[in-house]
Amino acid sequence: MCTSRVNHSKIKVEENKRKAIFNNPSRQDYEVSKVDGCLITNGIRCDNLVSRCDDLSVLVELKGGDVGHACDQLFQAVKDANVTPLLKGKAGFLVICSKYPRFDSFVRRAKERAAKEYKAGFHVVCNKGEFDIDRVVAIDGPF
Repeated sequence: MCTSRVNHSKIKVEENKRKAIFNNPSRQDYEVSKVDGCLITNGIRCDNLVSRCDDLSVLVELKGGDVGHACDQLFQAVKDANVTPLLKGKAGFLVICSKYPRFDSFVRRAKERAAKEYKAGFHVVCNKGEFDIDRVVAIDGPF
């Protein structure tokens, strides 16, 4: 089963010492989907999809250092036929990486593309973070 429904106060996805935690103090229902190896088994794909049921989704890539590849993974996954039906309303993009690159052209282009095509935020954060899903989806997020 690729998707599970949870209502924990903190929704966590993690891999290789990288993690993203979504605060959920009101304990609303969320769906957490494993994209890499479950929803999408070959080709370019991101790691996870975290959705607050009914209104917002965030595609998450937990990455070492290749942020340029992470950008490709997120934009490829958002268009995939297995992922698209699971998106709830507005979608945002989040990369958790081992070190933040200088603000390079990959990140700048990804931010512009996310804003233009999806009216959503694209954010890169080091190692881990706690987020409100509304702020991750926002163009001026994630904090």
